[in-house]
Amino acid sequence: MPLTPLDIESRRFSRRLYGYDRSEVDAFLRACADSLSQIALEREQLVRAGQSLRAEIDAFRKRENTLVEALAAAERLGQERKQQAQHEAQRIISEARRQAEQMIERTRMEMARIEQQIIRLKIERETFENRLNSLIDEHRRLLEIRRQEVGVAEKLQARTTRPPRGAEGD
Repeated sequence: MPLTPLDIESRRFSRRLYGYDRSEVDAFLRACADSLSQIALEREQLVRAGQSLRAEIDAFRKRENTLVEALAAAERLGQERKQQAQHEAQRIISEARRQAEQMIERTRMEMARIEQQIIRLKIERETFENRLNSLIDEHRRLLEIRRQEVGVAEKLQARTTRPPRGAEGD
């Protein structure tokens, strides 16, 4: 059991003829030396343990700093990715709008072209119908003239094939 400072202060040696009992003093000094050795050994162990704990604390602090830095980097990277994604989404939306506007404009142009074609075709149809009606009217007139000519020809032929009037009764 180690000696305490109180043990050392309160220790009294027996007196002898020329001073203190030498064997008692030597025994006490051995006990003090043993106690100091044990204290020194415990102190050394505690110093080593303290250094080990400090090293562990430093390692934990380094890990903590690394984790904090990694977390901050991850947050920055996440923000950057989010911003990139937002920019990309905006770019895609803008491109889609531009393409939609182009498609609408092409569709409008195509509709205008088709409407012009429809108008042209209506005009052509009306022109064709008018020509056809004129042609039909012309054919009707020709047929009428032909009928009249046939009628006249039949009358002429009938007159020429009839015996003369006075010859019948002769």
